Amino acid sequence: MKRLLTILGNVLAAVLTVFALQASAAPQMAGRDFSHMTTGFPLTGVHATAACETCHVAGVFKGTARNCDGCHALGRRVVATPKSSNHIVTDAECDTCHFNAATFLGARYNHGNAQPGQCMSCHNGRLSTAKPASHNSGNKATNSCDQCHRSYTWLPASWNHIGVAPGTCANAGCHVQGSNQYFRGSTHTGFQLSHPVCDDCHNMYAWSPAPYKHNSPALCSSCHNGTTATGKGPSHGYTTAECNTCHRNTISWAGASYHSGAVAGICGTCHNGTNNVKGTVNDPNGTHIPLTAGGNPNCDLCHTSTTTFTVYRMNHGGIATCNNCHASTSPYVVTTKRVLGNHQGSTSSQDCVNCHTSTSTWAGALGSKPSNHIPEGTAPSCSTCHTGSTVLRGSSLHAYLQGMACTTCHLKSNPYSGNGQDTKSVGHEGMKAGDDCSKSGCHKPLGNKGTAYTNWD
Repeated sequence: MKRLLTILGNVLAAVLTVFALQASAAPQMAGRDFSHMTTGFPLTGVHATAACETCHVAGVFKGTARNCDGCHALGRRVVATPKSSNHIVTDAECDTCHFNAATFLGARYNHGNAQPGQCMSCHNGRLSTAKPASHNSGNKATNSCDQCHRSYTWLPASWNHIGVAPGTCANAGCHVQGSNQYFRGSTHTGFQLSHPVCDDCHNMYAWSPAPYKHNSPALCSSCHNGTTATGKGPSHGYTTAECNTCHRNTISWAGASYHSGAVAGICGTCHNGTNNVKGTVNDPNGTHIPLTAGGNPNCDLCHTSTTTFTVYRMNHGGIATCNNCHASTSPYVVTTKRVLGNHQGSTSSQDCVNCHTSTSTWAGALGSKPSNHIPEGTAPSCSTCHTGSTVLRGSSLHAYLQGMACTTCHLKSNPYSGNGQDTKSVGHEGMKAGDDCSKSGCHKPLGNKGTAYTNWD
């Protein structure tokens, strides 16, 4: 009996122990099943594994801090890891730099609130990375980091030239030897390279390309002499004018035009066959027509364009003999007389002007002179009397026949096309060659009858 009571007592004690354990575990399980999302403060990282009482001290839930520094600061009710003694000085919230609740590592400072020029308040070698040994002189040693570097990476670093006064590139601590690798070197010893300021050629973005800005009032030839800078080459035309007389920009030699400042009548100054200038009388083909200006021609008498020689109109002023250029055997680049069609039977001595009356077109040629043509007298060519579709008459025609007797043409039955004598009229009996129709008492201008060279009576 006693033994039975002992067994029943042990069983009862076990049952009571189980009930006690279940009673104590129920609140803990209830806490673990609680969704912290409903509080507006989701548990992530280390926060998810921490015991509730770590934050909810003494079972107090209301008023628990939500901001990082509500726990991660000295003297708080909740004891959590605070900033270390070597933490950079900042009053920014922890999550400004620390992006997760699992670790403090991987923090990245948000420079959004950093003040320009104050980099070294943190980048001093104690709180954060400081300037390396290569930054111990010049502007690198004295200027703020953000003069070259950006807040998101150290490299690439580029000096911020905003606010730098023009012409101060070579100031102490800047582009001088010993300050950095960018300074005037041995290649800048020539004229206009040893003394001007860097930004006469270079810009603040790159050393190259570095074209000279040409903002100096000096003459072009003071540099462009073939030694200091590119000068006239062997194929350059002869001229003593400054480069900018022809070359219109400082970027390229191409597009030069001398003629913009040239005046009429001076073409031969350059186009004279002795200075490699294109299109001279002594051109390589030797096909230019002969010129009367003795090698110093006024090209613009014919060539009206200053960009091409192929557009021109021959100026025949002062030309007396067409055959000099237009003969069948002419070596020049002109239209020549050919023994074809209506030129059959023509001789080398017959000049074009005997038939052609225009110097601008071959059309409208007069053709061969008829056998009964009057003597020309002093008329130099057909076109002197045959003007277009008309023929000179009256006094203008007879002006070329001075010194010739009237009967040379006007004798009855003469071979010419002039009006012959009317032998039925009184006074014409006995007229013979050599007689003068305008003798005293007869026809004008020396006589007193009719109208001079137009009407007889």
